[in-house]
Amino acid sequence: MGQTTADICQYLDSFAPRTLGEDWDNIGFLVGDREQPAAVVMTCLTITPEVVEEAIKEQVQLIVSHHPLPFKGLKRITTDTPQGHMLLNIIRNGICIYSPHSAFDSTAGGINAQLAAIMELSEVGVLCPSLENPQVGAGRYGKSRPTSLAELATQLKHSLRATSIGYVGAAEQAVDKVGIACGSAGEFLGAASAKGCNTFVTGETSFHTCLAAKATGVGLILLGHFASERFAVETLAAKLQKEFANLRIFASQQDTDPITRV
Repeated sequence: MGQTTADICQYLDSFAPRTLGEDWDNIGFLVGDREQPAAVVMTCLTITPEVVEEAIKEQVQLIVSHHPLPFKGLKRITTDTPQGHMLLNIIRNGICIYSPHSAFDSTAGGINAQLAAIMELSEVGVLCPSLENPQVGAGRYGKSRPTSLAELATQLKHSLRATSIGYVGAAEQAVDKVGIACGSAGEFLGAASAKGCNTFVTGETSFHTCLAAKATGVGLILLGHFASERFAVETLAAKLQKEFANLRIFASQQDTDPITRV
């Protein structure tokens, strides 16, 4: 008997336990039949109409999407909305959805831990440890090799294949201790500062958080939401392929940044 969706969900639950998810989040198995076969699996950052069409074309049976669909509660599912149209198309074609989202951000080997490894940080800790297991939780921080704010931003731009990266602070500002929180995570600036970080790396944040970083002298690097997380759905596809060698598992090629920068 081949693998079922339930087998893959069970593995994802063990790798990124749902107990690590934030209260506001909607994670885990979201759409479909757990007992259906899962011979073809696709990972993506976000489910879009283009990603749905790709999944149908490639005969995907399970989409592992970082961002949940649905995210918030729905009172109706109709073709009147883009979300409803996608969900109906997904269900009609027998495709399941699993989202690890904030649990994947926070788990050991998750997105923030991978970003810390990309920056080659040492003495890595957790910004906001889980009450159940302080070894994991939201965000990461660690000591950096001697570098400057502009140099670290440039390194990350190349490593994450980002089209552009913004930063707040002086280009030559020294970097020695870095806080990390992927996605839209400006609320962790204070936690990073409290850990003694003089630099904070996230995907995106508000104008006022940028002003707060500048006022407190903390260098802020904005990777872009897409660039801060997309790389990790590619590593997740490789991880799943290694675990389930008899399946076809790949990262979506239609999963793109909706923002064009000039």
